Amino acid sequence: MDAMTQVPAVTEINARFADDMVAREVATALNQWFRWILEGSQPPRPEFFESLGVDSGEYAWTLEEDVDWELGPHARALGNEVRVALQTQDTHLYIAGLLRRLGGTSARVVRDR
Repeated sequence: MDAMTQVPAVTEINARFADDMVAREVATALNQWFRWILEGSQPPRPEFFESLGVDSGEYAWTLEEDVDWELGPHARALGNEVRVALQTQDTHLYIAGLLRRLGGTSARVVRDR
């Protein structure tokens, strides 16, 4: 199998939030957003992140054009931390940035090799 056909490594992005409630709200919004992308990014675009102070219009992403994953990422809240797991080559960098914009601190990326 050559490098172009290999499945991307699983990447986990972790970020801490102000409290457990905010972390749960962020994880819920992210999972709704991931599902919307996987279902074809059909209009109208829901307001995923507005309650968290971020314009969802900046994240009206589509499969193949804006993301490099086919299997949906999954976000989960563990206490005041949000963890997102996905198979990607580089979309994780944008999701880490989104987590920071949503109020996450101490964001870190761990790749499973």
